[in-house]
Amino acid sequence: MNARADRQRLVAQARLLGAIGVPAPVGPRAARLARRLSGRADAPLAFADIAAAPDWAAWPAERRARLADFAAAAACTEILRRTIDGKCLARVARRIGEPALDAVLASPPGLVAAIPQAEGALADDEAFSALGAGVLLAEVGRRPAAVARLAELFAVAPLAIDPDRGLGAAHAGRGLFMAFEAGALEAAA
Repeated sequence: MNARADRQRLVAQARLLGAIGVPAPVGPRAARLARRLSGRADAPLAFADIAAAPDWAAWPAERRARLADFAAAAACTEILRRTIDGKCLARVARRIGEPALDAVLASPPGLVAAIPQAEGALADDEAFSALGAGVLLAEVGRRPAAVARLAELFAVAPLAIDPDRGLGAAHAGRGLFMAFEAGALEAAA
């Protein structure tokens, strides 16, 4: 990748992060009033926040939600291995597919660090989605301004996940997602 392509990518990420959560162009006084009324005081974005924006931020919502499901499944790997609850396994299989669930269950033990919120995430679909969104936001690291902006891309409020623990689950979920997405594209061709 050359310097021009790097600059274009950063400009696109800055525009994306600047547009998230912005309802309509209004004057500065109206914008301040709206932020105060909504309880959201936007922290300014630093260059490092823009550079840290993950690629999934620009993806369509459906694809991003599917990646979040894979990330949540990766975060729940150890719990899924221990469970005998058929409804729980069926719920995860419905979200990511049976072959992907089999791959999650076959992954090496200890690949993903235990995430405390994972236990409760298997209770219902909304909690599962919130875990997946939180795991994906762990990719951004400890950048509160970027996390706050990117959290608005999800249909549910993401769980706050320790970035050090969530990053392993995010990478495992992304790898699995990309492998199954590539397989689906090959099968369709």
